[in-house]
Amino acid sequence: MLRAMTSGISGLKVNQNKLDIVGSNIANSSTTAYKSQSINFSDAISETIKGASGATANYGGVNPEQITLGVNSSAIITNTASGSVNTTGRNLDVAITDGDGYFMVASGANMADESECINVSTTDHSITSTPSGTDISYTRDGSFNLDNEGNLVTADGRKVLGYSMVGRNTLYEDSADKTKNIYGNFVSISGAQDETTMAGSDENAATYIAAEGGDDLNKSIVAAVDKNPSGSGTATIKKGDVAFVDANDVDLRADNRYLHTLKIPPTVTKVTATRDASGNAVYSTQELKVKGFSIGQDGVITANLDNGSAAAIGQIAMSSFTNAGGLEKEGGNYVKPSASSGQPMVRSGAYSNKLDPTFISSAKKEDNSGGYGKMYSGALEMSNVDLAQQFSDMIVASRAYQANGKIITTSDEILQDLVNLKR
Repeated sequence: MLRAMTSGISGLKVNQNKLDIVGSNIANSSTTAYKSQSINFSDAISETIKGASGATANYGGVNPEQITLGVNSSAIITNTASGSVNTTGRNLDVAITDGDGYFMVASGANMADESECINVSTTDHSITSTPSGTDISYTRDGSFNLDNEGNLVTADGRKVLGYSMVGRNTLYEDSADKTKNIYGNFVSISGAQDETTMAGSDENAATYIAAEGGDDLNKSIVAAVDKNPSGSGTATIKKGDVAFVDANDVDLRADNRYLHTLKIPPTVTKVTATRDASGNAVYSTQELKVKGFSIGQDGVITANLDNGSAAAIGQIAMSSFTNAGGLEKEGGNYVKPSASSGQPMVRSGAYSNKLDPTFISSAKKEDNSGGYGKMYSGALEMSNVDLAQQFSDMIVASRAYQANGKIITTSDEILQDLVNLKR
């Protein structure tokens, strides 16, 4: 009787777990990008009443006699399949379809500093270093917003990570013997360019360095300073807007090495270049207001400017996991890596076929963008909960719970009869 009661108790426990999971699935049937769960059962340890025996000259073999002592839950499985897409018409809503990618978001004091970045390997696409105090989470919920500084954020204020495709809106202020990396976009100018010598300029004037033929984005454009100037002083680059110009209508790629928080700037500086009658390059700048923006299927954010033109200003990053079912839920539609899921593999950034062929070859070697999925702006991924299946599971679990309860009451009645035999 005690074995039957033990089995009944274990049956109550596992079916209660199943009812809990079914209830959670039904409650989250309208939760954005929610992944439904299910539970698997396995038999518990068995008590051997009589062991097995092999065949002899006079008798055949005998199977073992075992009684299984109940049931256990063997696994709780997350269904990572994509949910249906629900159109919202809001350009800040982004759904991932046809892939296993996750948005990357970060929180922490250091992410407010734009000079901080997350380093990514271009060989295995793993995260190699993260600023101190920065916490990265992963989500399929693309219901984003803009904060008062133009940062692309989640509903609870975590900043969306991506690749830079324009300048960081400031130049570096430093001594002339230091080298700084400046990430930026290129815009088209008319006419060919020749190498220019920078002799000096007014502190309020903009200085441009022309690079003949254009430099690949994976190279540095260096401003040379005369080692023997006619005078003395300190060469500094003051804070201001950075602009790059190019004669070949070169399109750029996202820098795969660094992840930043994404920001929608209020304005974009356009640089145009012409030549005067003497053949000298004449540059002019125009500050254009960002009237709106759109997000492409590759995650590239394109700003619509008030003069009718457009400019790429960033790309939303995605990552994937070897075993997405092993991710740990954090709440708030966030997950984090575990020992079972493996570490995130970050999708490489977009690049244009207008780039130099040598650079395109290098970019293709780093490209791992397949399989992460496409982004659809103006839509959200729905929960993948199948309500019909959940109600069916609820009925089965409820009946199984009642049946196991009956085992306990029946065992109790038999024990009561056994006690009464003494009378």
